[in-house]
Amino acid sequence: MTKRDFFRLLIKIFGLYSLIITLFTFIPQNITNVFVYRDESWIQLIIVGSVILLLVLFYLLLFKADYIIDKLELDKGFDTDTIVLGNFSNEQILKLAIILIGGFLLIDYFPNFLFEIITIFKMKVSNHGIMGNEVNYFSFSTAIINLVLGLILITNYKRISLFLDKK
Repeated sequence: MTKRDFFRLLIKIFGLYSLIITLFTFIPQNITNVFVYRDESWIQLIIVGSVILLLVLFYLLLFKADYIIDKLELDKGFDTDTIVLGNFSNEQILKLAIILIGGFLLIDYFPNFLFEIITIFKMKVSNHGIMGNEVNYFSFSTAIINLVLGLILITNYKRISLFLDKK
């Protein structure tokens, strides 16, 4: 694997992980702020602007990795032109990274999902309301979406790695 391939792979992995985390944590948390501050148009403008800026950043990270490598000169200053990572190819490293990202999503959101399920169950079984416990359906739906996305990443890692490894 050449240095350029290695840095291209790292940039794409970072871009994919950041995109997933942003889409399923940053945006849902800030959507609630849009509804809370309905009269404050400048807050809505800041949130929409930051989402657009993040999407442009992720486009650059995922599809313009060579441009970033050229501008930052990441492949300059090394003694050799190749990086030895054993018998791993670009596609194998990308597959491993996609499986890890999917696993992180599952591990990160499964406890939240279980907590919300238990809270819903307590509320349905109880004859009268439980003080201090409310069901947060927004958090529950975010956890479900992240769990499904993690499963999709783990089960379709080959297709995703082929899509991202296009040059």
